[in-house]
Amino acid sequence: MPPYTQLDENRISEIVGAYGIDRITHFQALEGGSENTNYRIDTVDGTYVLTLSETKQASTVLELADLLIHLEVNGFKTSRVLPTKAGDYLSSFEGKPVLLKEFLHGKIVEDLSSEMLFKIGASMATLHAVPVPEPMKNQFSYGMDVLTVADALSEHPFAAWTANTRGRIQREIDEGLRRGLIHGDVFFNNVVVTEEAGPVIMDFEEAGHYYLVFDLGMAIVGLCCQSGTIDRAKVHSLIRGYQSINPLNRTEIEKLECFVAYAAAVTACWRFSQFRLVQPDATKRDRYLEMKRIADEALAIADSEFETLWESVQ
Repeated sequence: MPPYTQLDENRISEIVGAYGIDRITHFQALEGGSENTNYRIDTVDGTYVLTLSETKQASTVLELADLLIHLEVNGFKTSRVLPTKAGDYLSSFEGKPVLLKEFLHGKIVEDLSSEMLFKIGASMATLHAVPVPEPMKNQFSYGMDVLTVADALSEHPFAAWTANTRGRIQREIDEGLRRGLIHGDVFFNNVVVTEEAGPVIMDFEEAGHYYLVFDLGMAIVGLCCQSGTIDRAKVHSLIRGYQSINPLNRTEIEKLECFVAYAAAVTACWRFSQFRLVQPDATKRDRYLEMKRIADEALAIADSEFETLWESVQ
């Protein structure tokens, strides 16, 4: 996807000059992201990612910067946001909020190995131990209210499926489940596999304060599924990594399939509305079906299978 804001070398130099960065050797637009324009910038002294927010308010982008700083202070490895020469972590260009981050040198891997999944699980457990920043408490953008279909699409059969699935998930949620700081969107393209630090989770735009097991459910959807089906071996590797740092309790294991379905259903709803109503795209209009299949599969998993999972990760 081309960037929303087209930048040439002069404009980029103007923006990064506020950060005390010069001597640009190369720059290129980065693909991915539906709400931001991203450029990789190479200089004599380092490599950076310049992000212009196309839709979010400055206050929201500043909250993201504050979260990244909070993670760094608490020893969690992710993208490092940089201050301007004036000490501000947010600048602007043509009225759009701007962040500058250090570039993570590595690669995006769709089919992650058992070793990498174990490490990502351990990293998620470490993240979940980070204190929730006060402004984020009880806030999360993918809550149960997202499991719905816009009125304009309410006659589609998917709307009935969504309502039924939402009811099934609501009945399974136990308010005694642990809550904490979660990423909320651990898909493979939000993980950079680096030589130095291994897999690094990045892109915290959807982070919030919610059920820890929801984060694992989303990670299973984003890391452990292929062609609309759940790869059990990958799930075991991810969960074993998590257990090595911050063990799940029995209730969380028992509810895991519910939260895999929850995460898949939320993603299905987003895709359905995004590609049929918000940004209609004939090539993507049926992408929601992959997530629907995953949700259906998760809800069909027998309790005995999760009893086996519980035993295998002890």
